[in-house]
Amino acid sequence: MTTKTTARNETQTRGYGSVSQKKSTASAGGTAQSAQPATKQRQTTTANGSTRATTRAAKNGTAATAATAATTSAAAAAKTAKSRSTSAEPHRDLLRYRDEFPILQNKVYLNSCSLGPLSRRSMAGLARFQELWNEHGAQAWYRLWLGEIAAVRAKVAQLIGAQPHEIAIAPNVSIALSEITSGLDLGERKKVVLADMDFPTLAYQWLVKQQSEVVFAKSADRMTLPAESFAPLVDERTGLVATSRVFYLSGYIQDIGALAQIAHAKGALLLVDDYQGTGQIPLDVKKLDIDFLVTGTLKWLMGGPGLAFIYVREELIPRLHPTVAGWFAARDQFQFRTTDFEYRDDATRLEAGTPAVAPIYTASAALDIVLEIGVERIRERTRFLADDLIRRAQEKGWPVRSPLDSSIRSSIVMLGLERPDELVHGLTERGIIVDYRPGLLRISPNFYNTVEENATIVAAIDELLRARKG
Repeated sequence: MTTKTTARNETQTRGYGSVSQKKSTASAGGTAQSAQPATKQRQTTTANGSTRATTRAAKNGTAATAATAATTSAAAAAKTAKSRSTSAEPHRDLLRYRDEFPILQNKVYLNSCSLGPLSRRSMAGLARFQELWNEHGAQAWYRLWLGEIAAVRAKVAQLIGAQPHEIAIAPNVSIALSEITSGLDLGERKKVVLADMDFPTLAYQWLVKQQSEVVFAKSADRMTLPAESFAPLVDERTGLVATSRVFYLSGYIQDIGALAQIAHAKGALLLVDDYQGTGQIPLDVKKLDIDFLVTGTLKWLMGGPGLAFIYVREELIPRLHPTVAGWFAARDQFQFRTTDFEYRDDATRLEAGTPAVAPIYTASAALDIVLEIGVERIRERTRFLADDLIRRAQEKGWPVRSPLDSSIRSSIVMLGLERPDELVHGLTERGIIVDYRPGLLRISPNFYNTVEENATIVAAIDELLRARKG
């Protein structure tokens, strides 16, 4: 079935392997076939260089010259190793975007899973919003701002494989979820199935509703959660399966296609929280057969706080009658009909009041960067960087609390280190920005990061841990 196309399947076609396969050229970020010819050529060059140096040493008849030749050969070998590592690194051309982000000029920023960095384009977008406000006043709404809001919906639709009329905006994911839950009548199906690894906001939507029966699929290792774990919990009383595509506590990528099949087989709907996935893991809501999806610009989309998005599968839009309503949800809103109300025909029926326009301009410019690069390329690069970071952590003997198999792991890397809050503080003093969750240090490289920055943070953590021991 086509809905079985999942993030897991998508990532398995990239030519990368498990981190545990340390000797594989695949785990170094490239295929064996592509690595072999370059390696063979460099080995030949090194061997020839060594032979020539040895011949000169024999002619001169001095041990010193031979020693020099050996040193030269060793240096050449080191250069070869460095070249081999560099050649295996995907999409180094994306490093040209580093100049786009001012914070990268004086910080090692590895915290996209909390807040994406602010780009110069987004700063210019925000300035443009202010210019238009000054130039047009209230007329900016009709002449420009409503059009910019529509453009942002279209960009998000393109990003996730949806249609623009299936997209609504909200100020944050909590409000986005409230719009869905207030408007979705599940009838006698009061049961909602979630994961115990989901971000709390998702569960809170139903835990506060006394009429809902909320059950959780539980992760045995506190990292992963196979789709089969949901199956025994989903039955004829289940109205909704609501869960995250990427777990914020481990970076694990759920098999959303399999979850859609499990939910739909029992007549339930599927809602996906994709805040930690959109912008770093490719997504097609149609192929995965997702019914509802919420996401936002705060993290991997680099658009800052204040803007979230709702996707509603086209066929489901007429079923939604949100009780949290406002004039932006009304059909013919500029007719200002106070005494009667009709919902819009598209997903914007979920938009309540007047939106904040400043975040629209900020996020729109950031979305341009993501679309310009392509999420496929972002995924390939961040996957390599996360693998590299995990290998370095393993060499130090630190517990890795993210899946080692990069086909089911995002670019969120969790390290099980004691007192992570202290480590975050110490790293901040060294100009390195990451964050933590209870008992876990959380590091999240993005496409603009480098292997050198991985080395920098690992060295800094090692220094801080050594200092604890005195």
